[in-house]
Formats: sequence, C-alpha cells, structure tokens
Amino acid sequence: MNSLNSASTLETHLETQTVIYPTLQYLVRFLPWDGKRVFDHLREECKHNPFIIENSDFHTNEALLDDILPNWYSPIAQELSLSEHLLGQISALSIPSRQRKALTHLTQWLSTSGYLEETPEIWADGSIWSAKELEAVVPILQSLDPPGIGTRSLQECLLVQLKDQPESLAFLLVKNYLEDIANCIGNTSESKQNCQALLQKLNQNINVDIEKITDAIHEIQELEPRPARNFGGSNAPIVTPDLKVELIAGSWQISLAYEVKQRFCLNSEAIKLLQESAKSRRDTQQLETLLQKARNLLTALQQWQENLLKVGKFLVERQQAFLQSQDKLDLMSTPQQLVAQSVGLSNSTVSRIVRGRHILVCNQHSRIIPLHSLCVPVGVGGRTSQQIQQMLLQLIAEESPANPYTDEQLAQLLKIRFCLPITRRTVTKYRKIAGIKSSHHRKLTDKKMASRSRKQGSLLKYQT
Repeated sequence: MNSLNSASTLETHLETQTVIYPTLQYLVRFLPWDGKRVFDHLREECKHNPFIIENSDFHTNEALLDDILPNWYSPIAQELSLSEHLLGQISALSIPSRQRKALTHLTQWLSTSGYLEETPEIWADGSIWSAKELEAVVPILQSLDPPGIGTRSLQECLLVQLKDQPESLAFLLVKNYLEDIANCIGNTSESKQNCQALLQKLNQNINVDIEKITDAIHEIQELEPRPARNFGGSNAPIVTPDLKVELIAGSWQISLAYEVKQRFCLNSEAIKLLQESAKSRRDTQQLETLLQKARNLLTALQQWQENLLKVGKFLVERQQAFLQSQDKLDLMSTPQQLVAQSVGLSNSTVSRIVRGRHILVCNQHSRIIPLHSLCVPVGVGGRTSQQIQQMLLQLIAEESPANPYTDEQLAQLLKIRFCLPITRRTVTKYRKIAGIKSSHHRKLTDKKMASRSRKQGSLLKYQT
C-alpha cells in the first residue's frame, strides 16, 4: 500500500513539474524585458496560438506606445568618444611602439574642450616616459583629427587649424593680434573703433583695408575653438517605464505603467470547441499542447507583473525621502540582497527585475529614473557612496588652498567630524569617484588659477 502511495505521489510530482517548469521558463525570459517587449511577444503568440487572444474588452486612456514610438523608429547609433576616435588614428600611425604608447598616455590629459592640460613634468609624473619624450609627441597628437586637438591655448588651437595658410591675414591676426580681433567683434561703436585701431597697426607693415580685416575675422570665427565639443555625446536613449509612482495623500504610491496581463486572455470559444471535439486525444494532442502553452504564458505574465510590483513597492516605500527631495543624499542604503530577503525572491530574480528597467515619477516635473538607482549598495559605516563623497567635498571646501588635506588627514577628519571609521585607501577610492584631485594636484591647480582665468577670459571674449 505504501509503495502505491509513493508511486502516486511521484506521479503527481512529475505531472506538476511538467506544468510548472515551462511557466518558470517563460517567467525567467520575461523578467529582464520591458512592457513593450513582453506585449509584442504576446501579440506575436496570438498569431500562432488560437487559445490566446488580445482582450477586446480592455480599454485604456493611455496612448498606445506605437503612437509615441513607431516600430520603424531607430535611435541614431552612439558616436565614438574622443578617446576612441583618437586611439583609432594612433593605432594606424607608422611610428615606433614607444611613441604610440606615449601618445595614448597623453590623451588622458586632454580636457573636455580638447586642450592639453598641465605641464610635461606633470604628464610624466609616475609614468615610464620623461617630460621631454612626451613633449616631443605633442606635434603628432596635434596632427590628428579633429583639427586643433592637443593644443595648449586658444591661440595655438587656431594657428594649428590655419597652418596650411601661413601667409594669410587670418594667420597673421591670430599670431600677433588675437586680443585685438576679439575686441573688434560686434557692431557697437566701440568695436568699430577697435577695428580702426587694428587697421592702423596693420598698415604699418602691410597694406589692408577694413573689408579684408572683416573677412579675415569671419574666417577665424568659423574655426573651432573647442575641438572636442562634438565628441563624447550621445542621443538620449528611448526608454519605456514599467512602473510609475504618484504622490497621493502625502506618500508615494506605485502602480504598473503598462499593464500587459489585462490585454490578453484565453480564447473561451476555442477552448469550448476543443472540449466538444469528437476527435480522439491523439488527434487533438497538438491543440492541447497549445492550450497548455497559452495557460503557462498567462500565468508567467501574471507572476512577472506581481514580482515587478513587489520589488517596486519595497523600493518606493524605502526611498520616500529621495522621491520627495530628488536629492541623492536622501537615498537609503538598499542593496539587492536586502530587497530579495524582504520580498521573498532570489537575488538573481531581483537583479533581473531592476536591471535596465525604469520608473516614471509623476509630479509637477515628471521624470524617468532607472529602477536600479534606488538599489544603493552599502558603503562605509552604513553610508552611501554619494553621502561619503559629499562629506569629502564639504571638508575640501573648508581646506586651505595653500595647504590642502592629504587623504590620511581626510580619513582622520571623517572619523572626528562624522563618526565615520574609514581608511586612507578608502578615502582615496571615494575621492577619485567624486573626481577630486589629490592634494598635490589641488595645490598645483591653485598656483595656476590666475593664468587659467586669463585664458578662459580670452576664449569667452573670442566666442562672444
């Protein structure tokens, strides 16, 4: 008798597995997908499976996604970054390997405008090259595209772009009269007077008139004062939020932004025809398989939405302060392991749910944020990375420009001021994440502040 019971239990277990396992397969497939992809998958399934249909009774006030983002729309591919653009050219140069590596090293000192920052001594600090070696490859860097890259001042940038016209008036003006031509730009009476003064200076050496000066200035204005400005940018990605939160009665409430489950249902007429069919089970086996697949798909779809809501609800309840203030310092440490334990899902399932998924925050200025941005890993002392970086910025703002804090001193101050036990090595890590230079370089930057201000002033005046 016991053996019969055991066999019956085993048979039931095996039969259950055949039903549940395909459902889990579909669920795992759906987890990382956004609502539009799941919707498209179900709609395609309707074409081949008579037992699943799109629910004609379901109505929504929301515009269909295809009305906003047509299927034929494809975002422009992301452009190469400046680094990728330069490295591709450097790799094709017929120069010794050591020079090629030196050029690659030099690209890290390019500013966002495309200028070389700091001095050859600083470039060489901590590297295998001498300052003289790195200085020697600067002309090679300046020969690359975009024109003007790797220059160290506005004047040098413009001269490099005019190097093929060394006898032109534009080249002469940039080389000897850059400040003067900046004062000539505009239609004010003062700019016209400055233009006349420049004409008198030039007529001491060459014979020109106002029209030629104006044409030369227009030619200079067509040059690129910031060679790197067209690199590093990309089009904003098109995302479809799966969740939305709204402020209701003082608290943020979450819901699905794109309910797929209600749009599809089992075809009751097809099921009735199958049940009433006089054909043998063998003849209807293929149809029964399709029916089971339809049930599995809809069950997986239901679980997909429930899991998504479960994770979203926990994160929104935990990050209420951040949603209200939009200040990253209000984010609470919420690692994925904590989310998984709290909602009763595996860590891998939570990872699939939050990765690449977005949430629409509905308020006066609605915005879309990545769901994973609410899963903040635990930093030192239970503080988030953003909070530690903010503490560092606060301390550095109070330091003496002539004697900036070392990482060891910052570690001690964090312990005293914020009761944050932290090592020097960890301070260095968070300082680099925050984009803060070392104490040595912060001191060097202060010494050069006046010089840089003059250069920036000249650049702004030129562009105006």
